Amino acid sequence: MPMHESHGLAGRLSIELRDASGRLVDARRVNNLITGACSALLARLFTGSAQSPDLQIAVGRSAAPAQVTDTALGDFVVAAPATIPSVAAGDYEGQPRIIARVVATLPPTGSADPQPLQEAGILISVTGAEPVLYNRVTFPVVNRAGNLEMTLSWEVIF
Repeated sequence: MPMHESHGLAGRLSIELRDASGRLVDARRVNNLITGACSALLARLFTGSAQSPDLQIAVGRSAAPAQVTDTALGDFVVAAPATIPSVAAGDYEGQPRIIARVVATLPPTGSADPQPLQEAGILISVTGAEPVLYNRVTFPVVNRAGNLEMTLSWEVIF
């Protein structure tokens, strides 16, 4: 019997809002959709035809459902530089996988008007090309008040 191996890219986003004293005000966890543009970019990175990836996590206001054909957030608000603090073996839905953690923090805006956010995604920029939307997720409104720091932590699952 031939061996069949099936892996798909996946991801989970954790959102935390904290006040100036570091107290957790709100927390969410949602699964995301990987875009078609992501697959093409990963192939270019794997073959060496794209180099020097730079990561950002972006947030926006659109509640439109995520689609594989998405190339941008529906209503972009802001993006923050992201880091990858860990890449390790892990478990996803009972299967051994590699999980990279991608994290970005949006500082308080200082504005009296809250930002009603409903979408997020990882943007990958490579030298000489437009940023690629790796993934996109929508969620019930998160009101990012002007005095709150927002940390977005993504588990990117390979």
